[in-house]
Amino acid sequence: MSKPAIAIMTRVPSPAGKTRLRDILSPERREDLQWAFLRDTLEKVRQVRGCSYYIAATPQEQIPGLAASTGTGVEIIPQAEGDLGTRMLGIIKEMFRRGHAPLLLVGTDVPALTPACLERAIGLLKNCRLVFGPARDGGYYLIGMSSPESAVFQDINWGTGTVLRQTLARCRKNNLAYKLLGYLNDIDRPEDLMALKEHFSHKGLNELPIARHTFNFLCGLSASKTHTK
Repeated sequence: MSKPAIAIMTRVPSPAGKTRLRDILSPERREDLQWAFLRDTLEKVRQVRGCSYYIAATPQEQIPGLAASTGTGVEIIPQAEGDLGTRMLGIIKEMFRRGHAPLLLVGTDVPALTPACLERAIGLLKNCRLVFGPARDGGYYLIGMSSPESAVFQDINWGTGTVLRQTLARCRKNNLAYKLLGYLNDIDRPEDLMALKEHFSHKGLNELPIARHTFNFLCGLSASKTHTK
């Protein structure tokens, strides 16, 4: 029986990342946030039993530094060149080539994602070809496949609020059965981050214990440290 796998899609954290947060975070703080997101996601993935896990990273030349920072126990594989769809398809083909099935791809900037959600996605793939975790901005934070399906990455306007709608239309056109997980927020814009900070300030870490690195980052994000261009 094939072993399921989860691949974390990420850019190597750097001051050049998360540019849509530049009006409230300095380049250094944006890099700190990216590390918090990645470390939280890696901790969640490691809690999924009976599952292999990988980090799929870009750019390739920065992977050695990423490997030194994430520690042992996780293999880092490079993403291919091209748009998001091309890069995801490349990782999917590589994982299936290695004999994994089913496969999940997840992003890093969804603090509310839980190990239970990942386990549910794997379970759903016993009875359908695809599973998606819809994000409230119109994209998706997770895609799962029981077999490689390149059609869902074709003719998609990546980076827009229509990604999920277009993808599901491709599924229906190609008679690919799919299931949806619950909607979650990803953190891309200043208002997303500040809403998360407000949530944590009222609920505390007990509300989202699976996001402790992000929680610690936000605890250090005082008003004087925002609005730094």
